[in-house]
Amino acid sequence: MFKNYLKVAIRNLQRNKIFSSINIIGLALGMACSMLILLWVQDEKSKDAFHSNKSRQYTIYERQYFDGKIEAGYYTPGLLGQEMKKILPEVQYATDYNTDERLTFQFGEKIIKEGGDYASEDFFKIFSFALLQGNSANALNTPVAIAISKKMAKEFFGSPEAAMGKTIRCENRKNLSVTAVFDDMPDKSTIKGDFIVNWQFFLEDNSWAKEWGNNGPHTTLLLRADADPPKMRNKIRKFLDAYNKEQGAGFRIELGMQRFDESYLHSEFNNGEISGGRID
Repeated sequence: MFKNYLKVAIRNLQRNKIFSSINIIGLALGMACSMLILLWVQDEKSKDAFHSNKSRQYTIYERQYFDGKIEAGYYTPGLLGQEMKKILPEVQYATDYNTDERLTFQFGEKIIKEGGDYASEDFFKIFSFALLQGNSANALNTPVAIAISKKMAKEFFGSPEAAMGKTIRCENRKNLSVTAVFDDMPDKSTIKGDFIVNWQFFLEDNSWAKEWGNNGPHTTLLLRADADPPKMRNKIRKFLDAYNKEQGAGFRIELGMQRFDESYLHSEFNNGEISGGRID
């Protein structure tokens, strides 16, 4: 029976060559487009999903109440992460960080502008970026520490191994010591860069970030395995009341938290609540 159906189909195709060609081409294009869309969706959903502790990684955001309005975003005071780690027992690690920086580095005769980030010392304990040299405990543990990518290590020193312990000058102002070399950050990471400089350098250059009434950097926490995220959300909501002198009836800031791997697709806010983003 199947052979008969096949013969009939072939005869119909031969009898209506133009119509059949249009249908076959349309079907092929439709299938190709569907496959491309599927691959794109899978790629979008895979952003930041490679971190080993992703179920316990939470990024902090602010809700600002003023003039009867509510605005929200992923900006926080520059001291928030370290203070939350100190005060809240549910927090295992915390990092403050600022991304998309462009700094000029010099080693010998080589002078290259690189893109990267500032971050506090728990950065590599929270995020699963592979370290080729050094370890997460010591990668950013001093004010002059810098971790660099494999690419940057090769550009300046020839290899990751040769980079360790070397001194590199930053912005012709400060000498930094290479304490770790990480593998080049994957495409699936929303955090990009070829260097991570210790957070103290950022605070020295940006004194406003030390003020609790200012914000701009990002804060990400790694909660302990036994922490309860819903309870934690309620606990941190009014965390800034004890620090921000501007808090009052006319203006106040509340904190919220969101799983880090969800923020790429769900990053838009409506009336202070996460309402959508690229997921749409």
